[in-house]
Amino acid sequence: MMLKFFWQIFELTGLSIFRLLFSWNFWVVVILISFLYRREQEFEQAVLGHNRVSLLYKVVESSIAGLVGGYIVSLITLFFGIVVDVDSFMYLWYIALILALINPRYLCFSYAAGIISVISLIFKRPAVDISGILVIVAILHFVESLLIFLDGFRGAIPVVIERRKKEGIFSTSGAYLMQRFWAIPMVIIAYNYQTTVQIVKIELFEPSWWPLFKPQNLLPNTLFLMTPIVAALGYGDLAVEDEPAVISKKSAGILSIFSIVLFILSALSYKVYAFKWVAALFAPIAHESIILYQQKKQKEGDSIFEAEENKIKVLYVEENSVAAKMGIKPGDTIVSINGIQVQKEEDIERIFTDAQIYLWVKVMDKRGKIKELYYQDYENGIKNLGIVVVTKNVSANYQLESDGYFIFIKNIARRVKNFLFNKS
Repeated sequence: MMLKFFWQIFELTGLSIFRLLFSWNFWVVVILISFLYRREQEFEQAVLGHNRVSLLYKVVESSIAGLVGGYIVSLITLFFGIVVDVDSFMYLWYIALILALINPRYLCFSYAAGIISVISLIFKRPAVDISGILVIVAILHFVESLLIFLDGFRGAIPVVIERRKKEGIFSTSGAYLMQRFWAIPMVIIAYNYQTTVQIVKIELFEPSWWPLFKPQNLLPNTLFLMTPIVAALGYGDLAVEDEPAVISKKSAGILSIFSIVLFILSALSYKVYAFKWVAALFAPIAHESIILYQQKKQKEGDSIFEAEENKIKVLYVEENSVAAKMGIKPGDTIVSINGIQVQKEEDIERIFTDAQIYLWVKVMDKRGKIKELYYQDYENGIKNLGIVVVTKNVSANYQLESDGYFIFIKNIARRVKNFLFNKS
């Protein structure tokens, strides 16, 4: 019978999500994500001079990843039997959208859940299902950690930053800007909810422990409905210490721990009222602490892309370029080309003033090992390596965010002040 329960959850989840793909809710989120990716495309065009993939490709790719993520969220939610007041969940959306307009990195339900939960705890209005929304946010973040692990590094944009490592001491370094956004079509178990979206009454074999998480004030005959909703997740980070794939996996690990702790605190809040406060405060404060910890490492930590005097550090290698075919990797230092020592970007440009038919490049990898790499093209000639480099004289094209807790609150206060007093 338990196997039947698993199969019914799997089948009903797929059916509900498929129907949701044809609803306006899903496409509104996709349009929002397209707008955010459009801004990223414009920045990539300014940095690289071209877009590596089209906007449509990026949106479709992240939508497929989000679809898989939403399916996982739904399976976890239905398996444990997490009953949520969907009206409460909609408050998350309203706040998250406002925050996303201030800064895309604030498209995070931890901040929104913390804000609405604390307001509800203090003023008793609006009447929010605090435990329900926080446990769903925990599951969303766990799935987000999986998406970051598998997808977070894709499309990372090489940038140059200036870091203040010590008082009065600045350094130039290369980095990768990572931004990913996912539309998450998902299914939750709702009660007392009026919706225009097609819903499915739950009629399945129910184990004795199911549903495991539900509000204490529910009547025994309360009707549970499988309700399709759409969430959105966003990931923003800067890979300074190492390559994007390495940094995104580290971030995924930290976020997964955060999500598990939040899940435990939220589960306890069903039984102990004090844990509603604990979980509501933990969600935004712990999440922001993770961001600040990462920002501190970005500013003060070691970097394989750090600019050095009279050295050319490889930041980015274009896909299918000569450098990629030779085996040159981000973090390598170019020592010489065709026996000519290179110390500035102009040295490389002079070598390729005339197309080369044969290349012999000596590089030092990030571990300090010297490699000699070869490439030849007698038919077409070699006009460039297809790399972006970092040197001491290169200018920064990306600004690191300022430190401080809840910078978005300061931004909101500043914008409201400017609006009220008409100041620029």
